[in-house]
Amino acid sequence: MAKLLSVGVGALLAASLFMGSGHRADAEVLASDTALEPGLAVCYIPAKIRHIDEMAEWEAKVPCRAGPPLPNLDYAVGTKRVLTSRFSDGIMAVITGYIHLDKPGQWAFAFASNDGVRMEIAGTMIVEDPDVHSDRFSDIGYFNAKEAGWYPITVRYFERKRTSTLKLFWQEPGDSEGTMPIVPPEALGHKAG
Repeated sequence: MAKLLSVGVGALLAASLFMGSGHRADAEVLASDTALEPGLAVCYIPAKIRHIDEMAEWEAKVPCRAGPPLPNLDYAVGTKRVLTSRFSDGIMAVITGYIHLDKPGQWAFAFASNDGVRMEIAGTMIVEDPDVHSDRFSDIGYFNAKEAGWYPITVRYFERKRTSTLKLFWQEPGDSEGTMPIVPPEALGHKAG
């Protein structure tokens, strides 16, 4: 957890918590005896879209091709390949798996992305920055974990052209330091196959 979100986003977190903005959700935890592989599963669909809502149409008509799992979401690759795909432009990624929240309470999440991103935990949208944009931080979203454990996560992401960034940050309940580290690899898992 050495990488920290910039002070500017820490200020955004404080303001967001003060104003009560962001998304909140409650969900059931995954059974603790479920075996998970490290990282998140990902599949790709080549297409140049402008808004995250367009992904549903493409997912319905074009097969999503599996790529190598993502150890975590900590990518800022510029003009190189997007995530683990073979594409440097015009690609959508559907990222699935589980996130381990090691204590109950309200967790905060944010993305740095280029371009659009949407994250759901247990089927509820938590964070969204849905359109084409240069590198920027999303608003902060919240998830209320009723107990410690593994929760299902889905991230939809697209890169239209030029540069690519996708970084997921979090803050655990009760942390008042104002920083948000990158979600570490050991907090992410997926079911094999």
